[in-house]
Amino acid sequence: MPSPLQKNARPAVLVISSLVADGSVGGRLACFALERLGFPVWFVPTVSLPRHPGRQPSVRDVTSTEFLRGCLNDLVKLAEQQDIAAVLTGYIGDAAQIPVIAEAINRLKTIHPELIYLCDPVLGDGDKLYISDAVANAMRDQLWPLCDIATPNVFELCWLERAKTALQQGTERTAPAALAQLAGNAAPGRIAVTSVCGLMANHIGNLLTAPQASALLFEHLAMPHAPHGTGDLFAALLLGHHLLTGDLEQATERASSALFELTARAARSGLEDLPLIAEQTSLERPMAMVSKRVIGPHRQTVGSKSQTPKPHPL
Repeated sequence: MPSPLQKNARPAVLVISSLVADGSVGGRLACFALERLGFPVWFVPTVSLPRHPGRQPSVRDVTSTEFLRGCLNDLVKLAEQQDIAAVLTGYIGDAAQIPVIAEAINRLKTIHPELIYLCDPVLGDGDKLYISDAVANAMRDQLWPLCDIATPNVFELCWLERAKTALQQGTERTAPAALAQLAGNAAPGRIAVTSVCGLMANHIGNLLTAPQASALLFEHLAMPHAPHGTGDLFAALLLGHHLLTGDLEQATERASSALFELTARAARSGLEDLPLIAEQTSLERPMAMVSKRVIGPHRQTVGSKSQTPKPHPL
């Protein structure tokens, strides 16, 4: 049972991801976004490093399996006293961490059966992995089938579903309709695929699929040279807004709108990082316009009562 001090607070979210000192990426970014939406966050780093490796090579320290297990064991005990609504996993530092994380998630779901697990499978982009094969395989075998919601990019979805040839055969195999079919047959029940080519020229979008529902593409103008961390932010915002509204369609639209708003403002200002602090109201109440398009046959919508804020062009 929750303690009396916690009964009126929003439930916690457990974030398991990287800790990067410089740059709006990884777990620090996810924690900021979720806390801005009003959720207390329990953050357990899988790896610590001073700078994003895409910006400049730096030292790194992978969290030991023993320490990770100890942290998660203590948080599982805390979950017996306090409410926790969700777990978000991002970058994993070592393959040995994955069974420890999976065990903790299963224990948390035993304590809180309604707990949502969102997996942001940080594997790679473009046409290659940027983690080891051991980590990628362990994620595919243990975390991918366990999650309730997943937010892979196009490459990650194809890799996890063993459809890598789709990436090699051109845009027809990675068009929204083909990706919707691939995601619809995947192990996770609900998937929001990021960085999907839009139906309009120079547009990009996020493709939401769920059982017995139409696939929906939320697309907007693509921003050249987008900052790092867009995938981390999208996953955190999608989860946060879903917890707030109970409507995955609305959550995907809000997360897409916020991401477009922040990347557009970063591009206008020539920023290397997403302007999270200066534009943090966009995390909660984004106003940028995104187009929602039904992909494939019309069925019921993903959410039961979507109420989208009136969009405003940038």
